Amino acid sequence: MGLPAGIVIQPLARFAAQAWRNGGGTTRPLASHADGGWRISLADVTRNGPYSRFSGMTRLSLIVSGAGVSLRDGDRTVVLPPGQTVAYEGDMAWDASLDDGPVVALNTMAAHGRFVARIVTLTDAQPDSTTVPTGVFALVLTLGGRCAWSAAEGFTDNDGDTAHGTLDPAEVLTRNADGPPLCLAPLASAHGNGLCAALVAIEPVHASGNPKESKGTYA
Repeated sequence: MGLPAGIVIQPLARFAAQAWRNGGGTTRPLASHADGGWRISLADVTRNGPYSRFSGMTRLSLIVSGAGVSLRDGDRTVVLPPGQTVAYEGDMAWDASLDDGPVVALNTMAAHGRFVARIVTLTDAQPDSTTVPTGVFALVLTLGGRCAWSAAEGFTDNDGDTAHGTLDPAEVLTRNADGPPLCLAPLASAHGNGLCAALVAIEPVHASGNPKESKGTYA
C-alpha cells in the first residue's frame, strides 16, 4: 500500500542516537523545523547532570520509560513523572536528578511566539479515536503497543482505497502540515500502563494561510 503525500512511516531504529555534550545520555532526533523553530527527539537519560539551555524555547517532556526526573534551578523545581506531559522553560539552567535510575523521555521544543506544541498520550483505555487536522505537523511514536491510523476520506492509496494501516511498536509516523487529516486509534498495549503511543502536534501561533510553515524535516 502506498502512503498519501505528506505521510512517512519509519522504524525507530532508523533514527541514529547522538551523545549528549555532557555525556549524561543520548538523544535520537526525530523531526525538526527547517530554521530551528521546533524539534522533536527521544532521549535516554542515564545519569544526573545539567540540561542544555535553549533560549526562547518552550520545552515539553513525556517520560515514556523509567521512574521520572526532577529538574531544579535555584529554588525552582519541575517534576517529570512517568506518563505525564510537562511543559517548562528552555532558557533556565536546569539540573536533572533521576528519581530511580535511567529514563527515556520524548522531548519537544518550540519557539516562543511562533509555534505551540502538544504531546498527547494514546492509551488502550481511550474509547474514541483522535483526529489531527491539516495545518498541524504531527508525529506519532508507538511505545508499548500498536496504533491504527487512517487518512481522511478522499485520500487514497495506490489501489484507490482510503489510506490506512497499523503502526507496530517502535515505529514513527510523521504527517506534514499540508498532509491529509489523520485519525488515530490506540490498540492493545504490551505493558501494564496501557500506553500505546504518543502524539506530538505542532502548529504556528499566527496562521499565515500557508501550512508549510510547520512542514518539518526528518532523519
